[in-house]
Amino acid sequence: MQGPKPKYSIELTTEEERELRKVAKAHTAAYTKVVRARIVLGAYDHPEWSNLQIAEEAGCTRRSVRRWRKRWAETRSIEDLPRPGAPRRFSP
Repeated sequence: MQGPKPKYSIELTTEEERELRKVAKAHTAAYTKVVRARIVLGAYDHPEWSNLQIAEEAGCTRRSVRRWRKRWAETRSIEDLPRPGAPRRFSP
């Protein structure tokens, strides 16, 4: 598939790759983290792929791929950012 070259390239250390592969295969991990790990690993394993190809492989949208490639490049994490607003009054 054709498409623009992704803006953010993904580089991983051996430890980061091991942790992401562990999360991507985990049956008990949150689904959102599994998809995020698949996105980052897909970008790492196939640097020639477009965001659309990675999105089809990971089962998400191109927008999600762009967001998480950028977030990984900036923070090196697949965790959510803190939510804005007042702290919770009641525990979950």
